[in-house]
Amino acid sequence: MAFIRTPDFELSLGTLDFSSKDMKSLVKSIEVEQLSDGASSFKILLDDANDTFANGTRKILEGDKCVIKMGFVETGVSQVIEGTVTGVKENRKEFGRKIYQVNGFDGLQALTRGRKRRSWEDIKDSDLAGIIADECGLGHDIEDSGIIQPFVAQNNVTDLAFLYERARRIGFEVKVEEKNLVFKKPQKSNCGLTLRWDANKADGNTCLLQRCDFDSSTMNVVDKVVVRSYDPDTAQAIIASSSTVEGDSMGGSHTATDLASIANPSTTVQYSDQPVYSEEEAEALAKSLLNQRADNYLTGRGSCQGNAGLKCGVAVNILDIGSEMEGEYYITSAKHTLKAGGGKGFGYWTSFTISRSGR
Repeated sequence: MAFIRTPDFELSLGTLDFSSKDMKSLVKSIEVEQLSDGASSFKILLDDANDTFANGTRKILEGDKCVIKMGFVETGVSQVIEGTVTGVKENRKEFGRKIYQVNGFDGLQALTRGRKRRSWEDIKDSDLAGIIADECGLGHDIEDSGIIQPFVAQNNVTDLAFLYERARRIGFEVKVEEKNLVFKKPQKSNCGLTLRWDANKADGNTCLLQRCDFDSSTMNVVDKVVVRSYDPDTAQAIIASSSTVEGDSMGGSHTATDLASIANPSTTVQYSDQPVYSEEEAEALAKSLLNQRADNYLTGRGSCQGNAGLKCGVAVNILDIGSEMEGEYYITSAKHTLKAGGGKGFGYWTSFTISRSGR
């Protein structure tokens, strides 16, 4: 019974503050989806039975700032997203209440506005991230990528697609946190939360699991990646390899590479279609490709009591699901849903996807 909690939220849309009882009563549901490979989004449904929003008595406009915090009355609320309203519309159904829908995205949406064709010489990927952040009016949380690229081209793609491509080559991640563009290696730091199936073992830092399903496969896992290219200036081959998975401590007692080598004489894969300009760049690419394959060995999806601490880029402990499966997992996406009122389906819940490189 200690885990039956009353959902709570704080919401601001432009100049409108939904902190009063009357304003809170107009909020029917809030949904926030956080992704590791795209802009995070939000959808808010408001009761508009009196045409409060549609007739402009209380205006919500495209471009308005939106801040959403979610939690429970007993434990407080935490920020889930800060974004910008990109669309508003009125939903009307027969025998139903009039609903005003507000949609929007976080700061990454600024990197999706149009495709660009341009190039740079003698520049780091981290410097490119800084240039794009400045162009989009975002702050910086950027780690030095170290390698100077002789030539980099953005070939008719959005800034976001371009940064994702550059990040994947060096094992970095791209996201926005509090109006800052994050371009760095995944920290995978533990968020301090534990998800448990057994409520009898729960404590104050525990979220109760509703569901958790897993998929595992060694078909795409290898124990070594080799990158080969060619330097036309020196007429020499560029060769580098990697056989060490970063963050292998998250692999449990059996790592993905160990499991893939069972009954396989060789699990080495070679890439020769990726242009690189130095052995250092080839080694960074080999490490990134090896880690991407290992991280996809064990994936899962689940849902639990709502918690704003469950977000992309952090690790969480999952227990009471079997000794070989429990342990730390990396969160790859999270969806926070709060439905106001009472009855079946109402409350605050978080669904998520997870991955790790072993079991």
